[in-house]
Amino acid sequence: MVYRGQGVYSINLHNEPLERKISLYTGIIPALVTPYSSDGNVDEEMLAQLVDYFVAQGVSGVYVCGSTGEGLLMTEEERQTVAEIVISQAAGRIPVIVHVGAPATFMAEKLASHAAHVGADAIASIPPVYYAVSRTEVASYYRKLKLASGLPLYFYNIPSLLNISLDTQLALSLFEDGTIQGMKYTHHDILTFRGIIETCQGKINVLSGPDEMLLTYLLMGSQGGIGTTYNCMPQLYVDLYQAWIDGNIELAQQLQYQANRIISILTAYSMIPAVKAVMKMKGFDCGDPRGPFSPLTETQTIKLKQKLDEVGFFDSHERTAR
Repeated sequence: MVYRGQGVYSINLHNEPLERKISLYTGIIPALVTPYSSDGNVDEEMLAQLVDYFVAQGVSGVYVCGSTGEGLLMTEEERQTVAEIVISQAAGRIPVIVHVGAPATFMAEKLASHAAHVGADAIASIPPVYYAVSRTEVASYYRKLKLASGLPLYFYNIPSLLNISLDTQLALSLFEDGTIQGMKYTHHDILTFRGIIETCQGKINVLSGPDEMLLTYLLMGSQGGIGTTYNCMPQLYVDLYQAWIDGNIELAQQLQYQANRIISILTAYSMIPAVKAVMKMKGFDCGDPRGPFSPLTETQTIKLKQKLDEVGFFDSHERTAR
């Protein structure tokens, strides 16, 4: 793999001619929570603060309006507002990937076009939701999003929440014709994950989704990760990724173990409400999650903080936001 500048790599793992260059996203990319004010609207000021905070922590980008960002619980206008604010505040310091998935293809196309218009670096989308659709219809959906935006497009594979999972042949067909550039792979099927990479000859940009398996997926060929708990402990994950790059596997393991101890505490609750509670403990009041989620009760919040104290969560040192 040879770096060519401006985020573009030439990749040729099989010593074969490479027909095209791809932009490669690497490292730690928080799946940004969406902050809401007390009136339930998007808290634009807090959203801008979060962008500055993550830039200061050394992350490699941000991912907005996905599962963690409650994208499917927001109106189309709200999703557009979030994209605009994050892209404006990032101001080119880090790339912004906008999730545009929606139940209806025309809605996703509109969000994809808007993301391109306001300067997103890439878009991502879950496959069509609720209705059982064919592989041909899934492929058509992604091709329409690519045409609507012209941006690098990532297949967001999260079969635990959907009725479809990305397989090697679907990935290959969408990659070969230039529809998708990569995938966010939120699944525990490592065999298929590695199979997709090898079927695409190592040229596809893959980002892992399961936070508790970041190091595992890096070992299996991922170039980075997009995660929910990256909101709570971005510096830990940045250090983990750097340890991996430096070849310090022992340190990377220890950091993954520490992350997993914290994840185990958070998973005793509904994850998005728990993450928002932790962000508030850290000084970023992101408001309550949207229904159907319920915020943690006062008793739950106290217990959560006690558990986090026990594993030294609040002892970690982070860079000061600037």
